[in-house]
Amino acid sequence: MSARFAFTPLPIDRNAVRKPSAVAALAGTWRGETIDAQGNREAFTLLRDASSDASVAGRFLFFATRDVSPTGVKLLEASESSFVALIGPYYDPRENAEVVTVFEGTRKGTGIEGTFYTRVHGWRDMIRSGSFSAVRLGSANRAA
Repeated sequence: MSARFAFTPLPIDRNAVRKPSAVAALAGTWRGETIDAQGNREAFTLLRDASSDASVAGRFLFFATRDVSPTGVKLLEASESSFVALIGPYYDPRENAEVVTVFEGTRKGTGIEGTFYTRVHGWRDMIRSGSFSAVRLGSANRAA
């Protein structure tokens, strides 16, 4: 059986192209955790290429969790210290539906933190919300 990825192709964000330093500040691999209002925790990974190639400016390459295949992330807004990112749509097995998640956060050094909310794609009602935090992984070799 071949692996299937739900990567969502996203258009270039024109605002991000105008703010290359804000987008570049989010480059790298970020590992973090969401904590929803009920206290449920879920680890996630964000990957943002440091390339100046306009085809990836303004979006992360992917977002993934243990239960979610890698999917596209678009930066809706980005400044030197804050950002808003739209994840998906992606299939959420807990909801048995396509959902979208919005991260609203701030960046301080090698950390990001903020709030998130998730909705069924095409619906207004929020199905999950809470906080998130993540750290950028260093480029040092971690070979054992």
